[in-house]
Amino acid sequence: MLGLIKKDFLLIKANSKQMVIIFIVYLMLAFQGTFDATFIVPLIGIMLFISTFSYDDFNNWNSYAVTLPDGRRNVVRAKYIASIILTVILGAVALAISAGISYTKTNSINVDEIMSSLMGTMLSSVIIISLLYPSVFKFGATNGRIILFAVVFGAAGIGALIAQFVDMTSIINIINRLDNYSLIAIPIISVILLGISYLISNKIYQRKEF
Repeated sequence: MLGLIKKDFLLIKANSKQMVIIFIVYLMLAFQGTFDATFIVPLIGIMLFISTFSYDDFNNWNSYAVTLPDGRRNVVRAKYIASIILTVILGAVALAISAGISYTKTNSINVDEIMSSLMGTMLSSVIIISLLYPSVFKFGATNGRIILFAVVFGAAGIGALIAQFVDMTSIINIINRLDNYSLIAIPIISVILLGISYLISNKIYQRKEF
């Protein structure tokens, strides 16, 4: 399985050069205050990792991987483990960047604000992984992304429609209260979401034919 994780990181490294310009642009926007720096690195990391699925499909990698010892289980496991490692590492980088920008502009570091933004970004990354990976394992990289975007935008549209007729004040108040416990709640929620997503992806991959 370590070899599978290493393979994904090598693919990410090969594709990372394409993200340098995007990273620089977002970094400049963050420094100007028009974009939150904590959103830059983790989300770019997700984009990089999603590209590994495209490479796998293009090179028919799965047909070979399933022939390895316990290949099906290890392929799914490696994707999730590598994604978690990448998200944590890039989250730490984003934290350092945010702290550096904050100190450069104000000579102080607002730890609470930075951590709150980072926790929100990390949770968003986990939600994207949890929703995307089962659909990608089921339908492939291209179709999986299309389905995810359809679901996300559909849910956003339904949510916006409901908000027009339902008083959201109580829900917003609950979310604001939960924000005080984000350092505890978000890791727990992340583990639950990733665990459920992994079980679904593993079940899909075990039954898939290549």
